[in-house]
Amino acid sequence: MVDVFESVDDSLKGRIVGIWINMSEQEKAHFINQVSLVLSVWGSDETGKMLVVRAIERLVSDKSSTLSDFGIYVESLLRTRNVPADRLPKIKRAAVIMDGYRVKHALPTEPRKDIGI
Repeated sequence: MVDVFESVDDSLKGRIVGIWINMSEQEKAHFINQVSLVLSVWGSDETGKMLVVRAIERLVSDKSSTLSDFGIYVESLLRTRNVPADRLPKIKRAAVIMDGYRVKHALPTEPRKDIGI
């Protein structure tokens, strides 16, 4: 089994954990639900898991303050290099599903970010 977080920088892993610790239980549930939904479309093989990691990397790099913004970053994978061609239609489908999930649960359509002063 390949560790999909193996290639992720340790400081990025630390930021992911830091975000998780500060999230409410409801935000954690939304994050888990969104990841589960996209994996049901993409497949839970190593490629599907790596796509999840790439979306999380984008979320954290964009300084989102909660992992429950995950669904916002799914569509950004279409503009990522090295995405297997057979996954592109699945990414598009997952993006539509994420939009519906976010609307149904009244989640924001823009990432939530902390503004440092």
